[in-house]
Amino acid sequence: MLRRHQSDIVRGELRLAAGWLSALVGNLAFHLADHEAALIHFATAARLGTAVGHPALICWTLGAQAMTAYTRGHPREAVELAQQALEYADTPLRRAQILAWGELRATAALGPAYRAEAARLAGDAQDAMAADSDGDRPGRFGFDAAELFLHLAEASLLLGDHAEAAAHAAASQEYVENGRPGWGAAVLVHARAEASGGRPTDAAELGHHVLDTIPPERLRGTLRIRLGALDADLQTAGASSTDTSGLRDRLRALPALEATGSSPEPNGR
Repeated sequence: MLRRHQSDIVRGELRLAAGWLSALVGNLAFHLADHEAALIHFATAARLGTAVGHPALICWTLGAQAMTAYTRGHPREAVELAQQALEYADTPLRRAQILAWGELRATAALGPAYRAEAARLAGDAQDAMAADSDGDRPGRFGFDAAELFLHLAEASLLLGDHAEAAAHAAASQEYVENGRPGWGAAVLVHARAEASGGRPTDAAELGHHVLDTIPPERLRGTLRIRLGALDADLQTAGASSTDTSGLRDRLRALPALEATGSSPEPNGR
């Protein structure tokens, strides 16, 4: 369709629609743990957004690329991409989204030397969220309080602030219906905070709670990564076999990740 002769207005509308569809497909690929495909679609979406001069599309797709880089273990690259995305964040809500979703977690992942910078980003993200007169906007390309608190929790966990991570994760859970992927993500971050804080039994129970609540076929790639991280935390903490063996057995028995007709939540949850 984009190659056919058409007016500039129609061509621009088609490019914009194609850009958002590419972003959507990239989001699906990310949640199916196909990060290479996700990056291809996000980059395509960013190019189309640039071609039509649409800041919202450019901002979101650069943020999504930052999310993917962070998930793949490349925090410095994620920070650079998030900082590029901030240049296109034309509302306080989008600024809050990029700060928390794209830059904060990646900065915290750089280690204790970046604690002060992470604290600044966390404060800036919360201030920007509060400054948006329209409030949060749940949805595929939106940002809401549940996700803000989730990213605050993850950053706190990375910096070793276990009590703060647990508090932010609990706050995130309050905004999401039980059984949704975002709820599962918040519970698992809470579980990791419990494990790191020396409470392996509580941590394992929270892991079982997620597996009891969300059917195996609906466990997206990001939740599986978080479950694996919880299992690793329990091993690092020296938890007894009673605490961990049942959870590890359940993780090993999970079916292969496949696309389903479920409705995943946005971004990195």
